This record gives sequence, structure tokens and C-alpha cells, in this order.
Amino acid sequence: MNTDHAPSAGFVDFKMVKTSVSMLQILEHYKLTETFKQNGERLSGPCPIHKGKNPTAFRVSPDKNCFNCFGSCGRGGNVIDFVALMEGVDFRKAALLLQQWFMDGVVHDDAKRPEPHATKARHPERPTPAANSDKPEASDADGTFNPPLTFQLKTLDTTHRYLEERGLNRETMERVGLGYCNRGMLRGHIAIPIHNRNGELVAYAGRWPGEPPEGNSKYKFPKGFHKSMEIFNLHRALQEDEALPLVIVEGFFDCFALWQAGITKCVALMGSSISSEQERLLCEVVAPDGSIEILFDNDEAGIHGADVLLNRLGQIVTTRIVRLPDGTRQPDDLHPDEIAEVFA
Repeated sequence: MNTDHAPSAGFVDFKMVKTSVSMLQILEHYKLTETFKQNGERLSGPCPIHKGKNPTAFRVSPDKNCFNCFGSCGRGGNVIDFVALMEGVDFRKAALLLQQWFMDGVVHDDAKRPEPHATKARHPERPTPAANSDKPEASDADGTFNPPLTFQLKTLDTTHRYLEERGLNRETMERVGLGYCNRGMLRGHIAIPIHNRNGELVAYAGRWPGEPPEGNSKYKFPKGFHKSMEIFNLHRALQEDEALPLVIVEGFFDCFALWQAGITKCVALMGSSISSEQERLLCEVVAPDGSIEILFDNDEAGIHGADVLLNRLGQIVTTRIVRLPDGTRQPDDLHPDEIAEVFA
């Protein structure tokens, strides 16, 4: 079963907005230039987001066209992120506002300045994952980013029986860099490298090989790592043809299964719900004329999560839901030929 959803009339080119509007224009718009001082190649001042008093906590880099708060809120990002935080709206609405304020000729009718927090309740309630879910669930973080790791695990065992049981071939394991870990925090787990959109290694997820001991979860993540700030395999998917649809699945092993079936432009949310940061990432990387296909698990959380995702992303880009065959629990239960038939 395929469910299509075309984007709404208020389409916005996020990349164009980010390159056409500068942070200096934004500071002038909010009448903040008088409170900021030049310090080398950057501007600094009190944070307007959390109304801070420290005169150097909030810093703007004109060259990189970005901002960062080193105070209590810790926010950072580009011009769209800044307007979204100042106005209390979502990423798409902030981009539409920037078009209205600064970009003549590309203004949309629905880009009227909203009251703060006016669109906070726009999205349906997010699903609660099933208690026995095989997927690590994503949730909204507080804006903190995941710093790149300063090490790599180089002694992972790719011959562990569990990897064969999950149908992974040697090419996939070498490409992804996963394997059984017999030391450190992930000892006894299958270590799965997670990268940010720029390809920087930011964490290792650990999957217990099989059913974990009672009281333990199947997945293990390092302390302080925010799953909701990343989309698994996004850096590889960005290397694929822009004309191909971006396929979104729930879990790591679903992504591996699709990869082995020849569907290499595939990413995983690490759960059945999407955070605002993951939504922002997808808005940025999917081409204006591109499309998204959602292939979630065939359970209550997966079906509901796919419907929510369709509603959210369908307002931005052409999106469809691809349903699994009846009786199939999750994508990696299928043979590669069966996966190809699902998308056909």
C-alpha cells in the first residue's frame, strides 16, 4: 500500500534562504546591532534567545553565517534556526518569514509574521514505541550538538555469529564499520558507528547480540549522546543521486537490509518518531524537487509513526508511505528480492 502526499503550496527553498540572508541582516531586523561589538572576525553580545546579560556569551560569525550561544541556552545554528527560536515557530515557518522579510519575489501568501508559539501544536501527537521494540527511540534534545569522537574502535570482530544471523554480508560490515566489541563500554555488544551529516564520527551504538539479559535494553548509547540530533547513514545517502527518493526506516538493521538490496539512499531515524532537529536536517538535504519514501515496521508504533511523518514532511516535499507485506514485522525480515518488490 502506497500513500502519497504532495507538499503544500507554501514551498520554501531552505538552501537559498540560508545563502541569501545574512546574520547581520537578522541582527539589524531585531534591532540588536547596537548591543553587539566587533571582536576580530566575529560579533559578540548578550544572548537574545534566553535574554542573557553576559556581553560576550552570544557570538556571530559573519563568514560562516552562523551563531552560537556559550551561555545557559547553548543554542546555535544558521539564520533559519535563529528566527525559529526568536519567533517560537518551526523551521519551515521561520524560512518563510525570512523570505517575506528579505527576499523579494519569492514571498508566499502564508508567510505572515506569527505570534510567538502560534504553530507549536501544529503536529499530531507522536507515537509511543512498543515496549519490545527492536529500535532505539529518538526524542527531542535541548539543542546541544554531538561533538565528534577523538577515537575509533579498530579491533571489532566481523565474524560474530549474530551478524550472520541478521543477514549482513562482509561488504556491508566493512562499509559501515560495525562488528562485535570485546572491550570497553560496549563490551559484549555489536558496535555500530554513527556519523553526523558531515561524515564525522559522533558515537557508537551497541546492540546486544540477541535477546539481552533481563532488565537490560537491546541498545546501548554513550552517556550524553543525543540520538534526536542525528539521522543514521545520512552522510552516505547525501552522496547518492539527488533524483532518487530518500528512503526513511526506523532502525539500523533495516537500513543495512535495504543497502544490501541495492537501495543505498536510505537513512534511519533510530526510532519510530522524528525530532524537530531530524526534521530540520531532512528539510535541508532533500532537493526541492526530490521525494521521500517511508518504510516503517508493521506494528502499531510503526504504522502510526509513518502517518505522523507523512503529515510533517508532506508539507515540505513529496512524500509517500510504503507498507510492508502482511505478516512481515520489519524491513530486515525480507529477502533482498522481496525488498525490491515492495518498492516496485
